[in-house]
Amino acid sequence: MAEIIEFDKKCQDLKTSRDSVLKQRKIEALKKIFQCTRCMLKCSKCGTQLESEMQDSSKYASPYTFCRNCFDEYQEYRERIEKHCASPKYYWHNETWMKVWESWLEHQKWLDQYRHSKEFLQLLQEVENLFGK
Repeated sequence: MAEIIEFDKKCQDLKTSRDSVLKQRKIEALKKIFQCTRCMLKCSKCGTQLESEMQDSSKYASPYTFCRNCFDEYQEYRERIEKHCASPKYYWHNETWMKVWESWLEHQKWLDQYRHSKEFLQLLQEVENLFGK
């Protein structure tokens, strides 16, 4: 009987361990959403580091931060959509290229909606409470 297992202590240790893992998952989820998808220092589309010069005067305001090349592509995409123009500026900007832009913008729209969902806002609040203690 010298080696009595303390079940209460064992259960508490397991609960603390699980809570710690859950806290870490919450923090990682937020980090991925904010650091990776909304970094202002890199292009939202291709991920390259941005230079200081960015679009000053352009026909289309961009909802995302783009490098010069991606911004030029975004402008062409928008022009072709709005003018129903089939002739691309470059031959490789074909229908599949248009679909890539369309699906990428759709993906960004859903990410934005997710960031405004009540569950994501709850996650933000929970993590904020973790650091507020």
